[in-house]
Amino acid sequence: MKDKGYEDFLRMDLSHYSGEWIAICEQNVVSHGKNVKLVYTQAKKKYPGSIPALVLVPGKEKWIF
Repeated sequence: MKDKGYEDFLRMDLSHYSGEWIAICEQNVVSHGKNVKLVYTQAKKKYPGSIPALVLVPGKEKWIF
């Protein structure tokens, strides 16, 4: 059985976060930026009871099609 959250993540258009860290809580991008610690801290402030998933979105030169 596949995880619905993971399937939703795979369908997200993350191209405008290219080269940045993103924090995902409740299947939404809640913070993004170049500094992973800051992204995590911002996400924890917005969703204090959650553990954000952190993902580094590949830069435009690293996308594979």
